[in-house]
Order: sequence, then structure tokens, then C-alpha cells
Amino acid sequence: MMSSHPRAPAVTVHSVTARVVTVGATMLCVSAFAVTASGCALSAGSGDSAGAARDSLYETLDSTQDLLGGSWDNQDDPTSRGCVIPLWTDGESFPALRVGPDPARADVAVATVSAFWSDLGLELTTTDVGEVVELQGESDLGEVLILRISAEAMTLQGESECRPAA
Repeated sequence: MMSSHPRAPAVTVHSVTARVVTVGATMLCVSAFAVTASGCALSAGSGDSAGAARDSLYETLDSTQDLLGGSWDNQDDPTSRGCVIPLWTDGESFPALRVGPDPARADVAVATVSAFWSDLGLELTTTDVGEVVELQGESDLGEVLILRISAEAMTLQGESECRPAA
């Protein structure tokens, strides 16, 4: 149909449809480029099952406890948590929590765990929160480990990588 307004350009339904299709195709190309360029959106993860990712997290926390020494209370929750893997796939991850003794020397404990987690390829961040030192390690696959140390106690917690739900 033609516009009846004297100053409005003549626009047909076909030309509007062509513009919408062109804009839509351009947006699709830009979106596809952004996903490809980001890399993480198409990550396949470790290839492990959610249970294997959980076991890997627990083994790392067990080894960390061994390095730190002392008696630890294991409060790991065996219940999985829902998560979303890139490209909107339902997944699951597992939490962990260990409560330990007071450290002999907090600075030595942080240095020891930092070296161990760094050797595992984790990206480390250390933060002072009042009188507590927090060391956080994160893998490229989304696994997170956290060590908190104060004069009174140490805690280790973590979250396994998100893997497809069983």
C-alpha cells in the first residue's frame, strides 16, 4: 500500500519486509560473531559427568586439607544444585564445605594453598575481609574453591563445574 500523507515517502509492504529481513540477518550475524569471539559460550567443559566433576572437587579439597593439616569437619552437601551451561542447557553442580582448626600461621597456610592451587591452573584472588584472609581459586571450567583463614579457624568451600544434568 502507498502512504496517503503528501510528504511521506512511498513505502510498500515489500520494501518494509525486505528491510526487516536485512536488519534481522545482520543482527544474527553479529550475534553469531559475538558468541564465537567470546569462546566461553561454546565451551564443552571438561567432558566429565556432574558426578565426576563433584568427585574432582572433593579430591582437590581433600588434598588441600592434607596440606593444611589438622582435623577437619566435612559438611559437604551431596545434593546437586541446578545451573545453566552455555547455550541454555540445564546442568548441575555440587557444593562442598569443610571446617578446620585454627592455623598455626595464616600467612604460611595461604602461601601453601596458593602454590598448590596455582599448580592446578586456578586463577587466584586474595582478599582481606577484616581479620579474615580469603583465597579464591577459579578454574577455566567454572569450578570455584575458597579458603578462609582467621586466627580461630579455617574453612574450605567450593562448587564443582556445571555439567549436564543426568
